[in-house]
Amino acid sequence: MLVTKLKLKLGGAEAVVELAERDAPKTSKLLLSLLPVEERARHAMESGREVYIVLGESVEIPEENQTIYQTSLFIEPGWPEYANEKPVLSWVYERDTAIMGTYSPLATNVVGKIAGGLNKLQAEAPRMRREGFGLMKLSRL
Repeated sequence: MLVTKLKLKLGGAEAVVELAERDAPKTSKLLLSLLPVEERARHAMESGREVYIVLGESVEIPEENQTIYQTSLFIEPGWPEYANEKPVLSWVYERDTAIMGTYSPLATNVVGKIAGGLNKLQAEAPRMRREGFGLMKLSRL
């Protein structure tokens, strides 16, 4: 099976993402339909080393290939009512990061993995957190 690759940009860093189409086919198809995505990046406060954008789309995201830990690209399905209800696209840059909601761990769909350039993102995310976040872009490679 041919692997679909995406380009992830954050500030001056670029990385390659491989979609997990076999493990998360519905979420992968949804993500591809939203591309290209370009929004102001935010750094999670509860989770640790997670960078995300709010998609702003009102879409139904299926629950598939879920975890709360992983160095991957995520799409978060429906959050509990007490939390923000907009879908979020995020990536985690350290394995010890647990995806957290307002009060507890939050299961998220693993829709891909960062297959190249993670070290550049790992350097850029903390720098941008200190200096102010710019745009995060995700597009087909």
